[in-house]
Amino acid sequence: MTITTKILPDGRLGLSLRDPAQIIASVPPLFGFRPADSLVLLGLGGTRGSEVCSAVRLAVPSAEHESEIVRQLPSAFTESGTRAIIVVLVGQGQVHPPGSTGPPYRRLVGLLRETFTAVGMEVLYALWTPEIREGAPWASYDDAAEGVLPDDAKTVTAAVFSAAGYVTFDSREDMASQLAPEDAAALLRREELLTAAIDAFDGSVDRAVVVRDGLALVRVTLDRIRGGDLSFSDSQVVELALALSEISVRHTCMALAFVPKMRRHAERLWLELIRRTPAPERAEPAVLLAYSAYQHGEGTLAGLALENALDANPGHLAAGLLSRCLARGRPPRRLRDLAYTEHLDALCAPVL
Repeated sequence: MTITTKILPDGRLGLSLRDPAQIIASVPPLFGFRPADSLVLLGLGGTRGSEVCSAVRLAVPSAEHESEIVRQLPSAFTESGTRAIIVVLVGQGQVHPPGSTGPPYRRLVGLLRETFTAVGMEVLYALWTPEIREGAPWASYDDAAEGVLPDDAKTVTAAVFSAAGYVTFDSREDMASQLAPEDAAALLRREELLTAAIDAFDGSVDRAVVVRDGLALVRVTLDRIRGGDLSFSDSQVVELALALSEISVRHTCMALAFVPKMRRHAERLWLELIRRTPAPERAEPAVLLAYSAYQHGEGTLAGLALENALDANPGHLAAGLLSRCLARGRPPRRLRDLAYTEHLDALCAPVL
């Protein structure tokens, strides 16, 4: 079961609760991709009860697993101040029983209402659409309300996220393709170079020197990224992989998520290194991208990066911790202490 959790750390998004069509059309920019065959849950809170605190997307569960999966869902909202839930089901659904009318998945919606009501969260709306596209039909499970969807690229939600620099992909698979590795031959060359470098490492070198040199390397590389240079030689990838394998370097790099002028350049570097670094070292830039995305409410990207990290190194402690926190809807502020700020100036100082 793949669960995508969207957590808005600040500047929470407010929805117009009077317009179900706009609510449904807000889902793609909110998650960064257009969900298909999905169960989407939007947790509402705030002073007016119309702010999205967090959101969850998962594949529509099969009938035999509905009860088991639904029981787990409230835990994703318990720490976000959620008071009410909006349910959006996307997909054609099962074949209707003889004589039935209205949208599909009625049993699932009933289970969701029962489960969330039991923990004090009202299901404010339950809505259905076969797909989130302009002109697609939508219907409500609560009454006879129905209609067609507007262009999701022209909603207020889309404007908010576009202005903040976020991109909406046509599918989760399209978003995941950003993290796809380079050709196998390049990865094999770098794997051999990494093995040789690790074998030749001088363990007597002062750890403070290792940290200093690692941060300096990242700083110089970020300067190149700012200048638009995305080229990397095999030796550069290997040197960066080794630098990020030092825990103090990696956790100092996490703090770049909170430096507005550096964050996007850092995320670009982590993305490039994910594509270019062999396993298990690939887990390090993947964790950095996941942490930054998590802190800025990009739950889908964070989840994809963590899947990548755990695939490269299943025992990676930071990746495992972040993955569990994301699945449970843990607020990003709870994880700020993972970032080290003691040596942050070494990354943000101008390169002479």
